Amino acid sequence: MAAAPLSESDAGSYLYGIVARDRAAPDAAGVDPRHAVVAVAEGPVAGLVSRVSLTEFDEAALPQRLADAAWLEQKIRAHEQVLDAALESGAVVPCRFCTVYRDEHDVRRFLAERADVLAAALARLDGCVELGVKAFAASTPGNAEATRAESGRAYLEARREEKQAREDLARSRAELVRDLHERLLAAAKDGVLLDLQSREASGRDSEMVFNASYLVDVTSRFEAELTAAAGDYDGVQLEVTGPWPPYNFVPEELGRP
Repeated sequence: MAAAPLSESDAGSYLYGIVARDRAAPDAAGVDPRHAVVAVAEGPVAGLVSRVSLTEFDEAALPQRLADAAWLEQKIRAHEQVLDAALESGAVVPCRFCTVYRDEHDVRRFLAERADVLAAALARLDGCVELGVKAFAASTPGNAEATRAESGRAYLEARREEKQAREDLARSRAELVRDLHERLLAAAKDGVLLDLQSREASGRDSEMVFNASYLVDVTSRFEAELTAAAGDYDGVQLEVTGPWPPYNFVPEELGRP
């Protein structure tokens, strides 16, 4: 299907990420599949860009667009596919979803102004991928209250024991997070702890007790440490995701919102 023409006043440039200057654009459909993704070179880096309608991505209209689940899923999927395809052939500094410039001139100006930072980020990410590690509690202790205690003293004692059990559980989980993060970080180039997700967000029935991402350059060493760790924590199941574009290890202004 031929790309529908965009008027100069409506044509914007959607920036997916940054690669080295000599890299070609990935063969992937952009957020508007009618327009190809191209590499816009400036200095030592290049931006992965495709044309979009500024009307569609207008900042004032964006909140309404983001509330449209079908639109949001389609655009996020396309954004991620471009970055995943780029990641297959080398380092990429990903930009946050919906990074749009008025035109190619503005993209080039951004690349020129941030050339040193972007080149340094690419050098740091070269040969690396981001892996996510989550841990889930195999079971969660019950919280039944002693509502049928035979005496006030027994009831108070039961409540005290429940409180102590909760404190012990919180302490043991804090120790797990500290120990697991330290040993995985030692096998990675960098790592960051992330907020825990609810059961609804994680899609798991079990409670999430650990959530982190790691920048990994020697995957075999990291995987070996992860395999060893999986057997060292009773009642905990580890889950690895990725590889992902390294959103958690790029200059802050380029990362996830």
